[in-house]
Amino acid sequence: MRIYNINNIMLEEKKIEPTKITITLEHNPYEITIFSPKKKSKKLIIFPLFNYQAERQYKDLINPLLEHDYRIMSVSLLEWGDRVLSLGYYYTILDKIIDTMYMRTFFTSDDQLMLMGFGVGANLACHLATTHFDNFSFTKLFLLSPVNRYRDEFKISNEIGKFQIPTYVYFGQFDSVNSINERFSIFQAAKNNPNVHFNCYPATGHYLYYKNSISLELEKLYKNSDFDLLIGETSNNKIPFLPSENILNNDFFTHLFNDLEGKRNKLRIALLTDSTPILVNGVTIVVDLLKKELDKLGYDTYVVSLWKKGLDYSLLPTTHHVPIIANYAVLLASHRKLWLLDTFKYSTNAKMLAMFGFNYLHLHTEYCMSKIALELGKYTGIKVLYTYHTLWKIYYENKFGHLIGDITYSRAKKIFFNRIYRECPVIIVPSKKSYEILKEDEKNEKDIRILPSPINSERFEITDEDKEKTLALKEQYKLDGKIVLGYVGRVSTEKNIVETIENISKCINQYPNIVFMIVGVGDAVDELHKFAKKFGIEDHMIYVGQVSNAELKLYYPLLDVFVTASNFETQGLTYFEAAATGTLILAKKDKAIEDIFIDNKNAYVYDGYEEWKERLDKIINQDNSQLIKNAKEMMKKYSQDVWAKKILNIYREMNDNK
Repeated sequence: MRIYNINNIMLEEKKIEPTKITITLEHNPYEITIFSPKKKSKKLIIFPLFNYQAERQYKDLINPLLEHDYRIMSVSLLEWGDRVLSLGYYYTILDKIIDTMYMRTFFTSDDQLMLMGFGVGANLACHLATTHFDNFSFTKLFLLSPVNRYRDEFKISNEIGKFQIPTYVYFGQFDSVNSINERFSIFQAAKNNPNVHFNCYPATGHYLYYKNSISLELEKLYKNSDFDLLIGETSNNKIPFLPSENILNNDFFTHLFNDLEGKRNKLRIALLTDSTPILVNGVTIVVDLLKKELDKLGYDTYVVSLWKKGLDYSLLPTTHHVPIIANYAVLLASHRKLWLLDTFKYSTNAKMLAMFGFNYLHLHTEYCMSKIALELGKYTGIKVLYTYHTLWKIYYENKFGHLIGDITYSRAKKIFFNRIYRECPVIIVPSKKSYEILKEDEKNEKDIRILPSPINSERFEITDEDKEKTLALKEQYKLDGKIVLGYVGRVSTEKNIVETIENISKCINQYPNIVFMIVGVGDAVDELHKFAKKFGIEDHMIYVGQVSNAELKLYYPLLDVFVTASNFETQGLTYFEAAATGTLILAKKDKAIEDIFIDNKNAYVYDGYEEWKERLDKIINQDNSQLIKNAKEMMKKYSQDVWAKKILNIYREMNDNK
């Protein structure tokens, strides 16, 4: 085991000339260190320090605080070898020191006095905040990674609910100085006190600001798996190796300085999903779009998703993606290992998320994360909005057959779905079809609202560079002179792609230049190979595989028609993507697209092979530009900003119009 002692690293600081005063009270010398900005200021922050090992965080705060015109005064023991171990004794000393500094006129009753404490220093800061001084009082209290495990006279969890001044508590998700339960006891004690505000930041509890020698060294250490432990000015427990952008968390400072200056911070929203963000599927696309739109509206939006244990954190899209570590996979089909993950730690993860200070909660799944979301709602008092993305009853019937499918669904409904239906006041569904299926399945009066998810049209804007890339793909797949039918999406049994293969086989003699391009991955790829061979069209099949969201817009223009035989859609986001890129649509009749994609108006819709063949003849032999134009015009009804505003209004409606 290799251990690296961070205390050996020298801290580089800007040239600051602090004033140091030594006061001896009783038998111990105490050091008061005073930092003053060039500009005279009436804003003073007092740091009480005690047996303090996290000097790095304290020093990293000094420069930015001075740049914001704050004066700083820290109080610490000078001779550690002669320290008094009783916090109760130190409380008395602190009171005397603060009074002494007032008598020396270092500060006056006109100054804006604030307290800030790390670790055990948070206990000391809490004590000072509740101490009565005759000539002055403190205006704000800041507690960073407060520890509540010391059995002394003053307990944060016992007192924090009584604070009469604005109090701000900052935790780090992986800060392992004290356990989740110890931190959560502080949260529970204070959650009904309007003066106390909680903030947590994903992936780290180390608040580095400047890239000094310590922060640069930490970046290397966290990425170097040779080190099993980090000791000294960081946690002495093993924690996951983290990317540098999570260690150097400037979001913390944005929030901190807003709190210091009395500016309103953005309200926080959690979008909770089982779908790991590195996957491409309908749920991740909708969640990602909603996050972007809510951010544009001025909210601080976090995506909380499952994360496979051991998977590199650098794959997280941003620091606003909070990973919930999944310990095992529910099903072990290879392509699902990352999104059918689960964890038994529902309550623990809900407690950790409670300390993020979320204002709104939006659930986008029925399984593992639903238990965490509903526990989180219970702990915080926030009502959870739920979006119904997947037709699970139909999914299980397609996957396992009617008998086993019904049994599987009934079991899942009892364990997962019923609690969601019971505890979420409002359910969003993306289509009339979803509404009718859920209404019939639930059989109880429930507030279910139809709100179709839009497509991020900006993702499908084609540039000249994109056109060149599409031409290169056309050459790569040898599509010149071909009639290209294409499917885009998850390749699974319930999508009924086999029907399209069979339909093509019936007209291949008439149209021998047809090819069927499949863009996507899933568990039905082998099945498609088998049926293509059975129907004798394997030479007409093109399997592209998985394509990133950013590259999808390069593939739709390769298609003469987007074709799908699915009756499994809740809304059919790929239909909207095709329309956005100007690709003609040939789709099987389905309630999910009823009144949206209308036959012979903005798409071709069929029921049975004869209608499919009739519409294919039109696609090949006549001008369909008006249908494509109509489909693009229809897309304007599904504006992403209007959609996000409607969801935001539901959040407010459910949670007292915050």
